[in-house]
Amino acid sequence: MGTLMGHILPGTFFAIFAIWWGFCVAVKHFHSRHSRNKLRKPNPYRSSITFSCLCCPSSALRQMPLESYLKLICVIIGILGEGVTGLKHRYNDTLKRQTWIFVEVNAQHIAMFFSFGFASFIEILVYAKYNLPKGIEYIVNIFALGVEGLLFHFHLHGRNEIDIHVHTLLVYNIVFCVCASIWEYNRPNEILATYCRIATILLQGAWFYAAGFILYFPSNDPYWLWAPTHGSILILTVIFVWLGLLICMFLFIQSALVWSILRRRYRNLARYSALNGDDGDNDETDTEEKIENSNTHQLKSFKTNNGNAIINIDNHADDNSDSQIEFEQEQKYTSTI
Repeated sequence: MGTLMGHILPGTFFAIFAIWWGFCVAVKHFHSRHSRNKLRKPNPYRSSITFSCLCCPSSALRQMPLESYLKLICVIIGILGEGVTGLKHRYNDTLKRQTWIFVEVNAQHIAMFFSFGFASFIEILVYAKYNLPKGIEYIVNIFALGVEGLLFHFHLHGRNEIDIHVHTLLVYNIVFCVCASIWEYNRPNEILATYCRIATILLQGAWFYAAGFILYFPSNDPYWLWAPTHGSILILTVIFVWLGLLICMFLFIQSALVWSILRRRYRNLARYSALNGDDGDNDETDTEEKIENSNTHQLKSFKTNNGNAIINIDNHADDNSDSQIEFEQEQKYTSTI
């Protein structure tokens, strides 16, 4: 990652997945709010660590964990790339001969890639219905993010002040992402937790881009070099904050656009319910809903004959009310003490 492309590639990886997750969460939330069953109750939203590919033409492909396979393939490519570029044949001053060494930074990157690859492998096992603990896919992804944050925290030794500050902000972002993932794991029905995780992942991808251009700008012009001053530290922090704000705005606009498109597509709610398999009697369910929501229940007149006392109650202002109760008690009883 010690080059501009070394920061752009992981940044693209995180950004693409975060944008895709934002789209899928908006679609899933729309379905949970508008698809109704026979009892006219909305299906509750429930988060997931991966999403099916809605654009696939085949239903079998839509059900496969393509995200997990794609992440696993990218991880394998990254490990192979770091392994090839990290192996060096250099002269050792102590041994006075050429020796094979492995660059420490590449070893860190391989460990980070492997943690995300392991998380993807667990996701595939969960899809295959292996008998694994519930929610393990969240735990392994939280573990992978924790490994990434730990490695980047100790990635700063011997760097200049600008490099240290850029990577420190990245570590802060990873900590936010871990906290959001833990929140989502404990509150799977809370959509804000899912959006917090997506926002931090997207911010991580955007900051990888920013870090690449800050540290390895493709120009030798001194104008683009960041001097290690207090003013530079402040400006870098402002850039980080503004990226976070723009990402929140982007996710809001993305969600609004998705909802607008889906509402236009399913403008008729009855047609939408039919597409979702609600084949019950609509008139019957409407009547049930009216009865449940009615707060004007009236009683027809009734008469009770309790010994010698006769009570007439006439409390029906509307004979056509939704709920009418009519009963008559004619049996007398006496009480002897």
